[in-house]
Amino acid sequence: MGVVARGLLVSLIVMMLASQNVLATSAVVIEENLSISEEDLGLNGVATDTDGTTALVYGLDGYVRVLDATDPSEQVEMVWNGVSELHDADFHPGGQTALIVGEHGVVLRYAKQDQSLERAASDVSLDYAKITAVAWNTAGSWAYLGTEEGQIWRMRAAEDGGAEIHALSASGTSEITAIDCHDTIMMCVVSATVEGIGIIERDHTFTWVGGSGYPWTGVECPSGETAYCIAIAENQIIAHIELNPEDISASIPSISRLQNLELYFVGIEAQEGDRALIATTPTSLVEHDISLNGSYPWLEHSDIDNLNLSSDRIVGTWATGVDSGWIVTSRGYLFQYAPNVSDQAGLLDMWIVIAIPAATGLVVLCLVYLVSPTRVKDRIIERIGNQDERNDLARRRARQQRKRR
Repeated sequence: MGVVARGLLVSLIVMMLASQNVLATSAVVIEENLSISEEDLGLNGVATDTDGTTALVYGLDGYVRVLDATDPSEQVEMVWNGVSELHDADFHPGGQTALIVGEHGVVLRYAKQDQSLERAASDVSLDYAKITAVAWNTAGSWAYLGTEEGQIWRMRAAEDGGAEIHALSASGTSEITAIDCHDTIMMCVVSATVEGIGIIERDHTFTWVGGSGYPWTGVECPSGETAYCIAIAENQIIAHIELNPEDISASIPSISRLQNLELYFVGIEAQEGDRALIATTPTSLVEHDISLNGSYPWLEHSDIDNLNLSSDRIVGTWATGVDSGWIVTSRGYLFQYAPNVSDQAGLLDMWIVIAIPAATGLVVLCLVYLVSPTRVKDRIIERIGNQDERNDLARRRARQQRKRR
C-alpha cells in the first residue's frame, strides 16, 4: 500500500479517535440540589443503610441529621448531649442501627425504630481518643474502631448495658484513616497514614500487608460479588486488595497511579456492583470499576455549573440506582446526579451527522485509490503524493517514453 493510501487510512483513524474524544464527557449531570441548612455545617461524611432507605450525615459540633435516601428533603435532626466533632459512621449489616464516632472517645448509637441517638460506650473506656474510623464486621457481631494515634479496637454491646472493648495487637502509630469490611468474606481492610494497609481476619488477627509510604485517604469494599476492596491515596493512587481467607499473602496491595490528572483523591464510596466513586479536589467524581481495573471520568469539574458544588468539598455520595444518586458537600449541600442521557443523544447525533459521513467518505476515497486505474492514481500522486512517490512516478513515465521510441 502506498503512502497516499496509508495517509488516507491514518486520516480515517484519527477522525474516529477524535470523535471518541468529543464523546468523552461527564457520565452524569446534576439535576437537583437542596441545602440542609443556611449555615456552613462542616460535614465530614455520610453513611447509608443496607437497603438504601436511610442516610446519616454528621460533622462539627456533634451534628447528626437523618435523611430519607430516596427523598433527602425528608429530614430529622438528631440531638444528643454533646458537641464533639464526629468523623465517621457505619450502619450495622442488619440496617436498623448505626455507630457514629468522633473526638474525645465519643461513640454514638443511632436506632431507626425510635429515631434515638445515645452513647454506645463511655468516653473513658476509649481513653478519650480521637476516633477517626468505624466499621461493622461482616457478621455484625463486632465493630472495629480506629484512632488518630493508630489504635484499633473491637467493640460490642455488653450485658450490663455498656460496651465490651478489646484492643487489637500489632496496631500502628499513625492515624487510622479508614476501615471497611467485605459484605460476604469475613475480612476487613484498614488504611493508615504511615503503616499503609492492613487486614483484619475473622478471628480479629490484624496484619499489615503493604502500601506504606502513601497518604491513604479511604477504603471501600463495594460488593459481595467481588473478592477485592479498593484503597485510595490522595496523589491519584489506587490499590486493589484481594481478600483470601486461606492466604493472607494474597492481600498484598496491587498499587497503580492514574496519570495526567491534576486532582487529589479525598474519599471513596460504593456506587453499584463492583463500581465505586472517588471524590476529588478540585471537585469532581471518578468512577473506578474493579472488574475492569479501570478508572473513568464520572462528573468532571469543567461540567459543574453550580458554584455551591464546584467551590465546595465532596464528603460523600450514595447511590439510588445504577448511575444515579446524591452528592453531599462539607457545607451541607445535596446534589442529585443522573445519567447524562440528553448530552449522549446530542453527541450521538453529532457523530451521525458529521463523523460517520466524513469517515465514510474517507473509506470510499481510499477504496477508489486502491482499485482505480493507473492514470487516476498518478494524478492523485501528482497532487498529494510525497517526494518519493513523485520521483518514482517520474522514473516510471521516463521508462514508458523510452519504450515508445
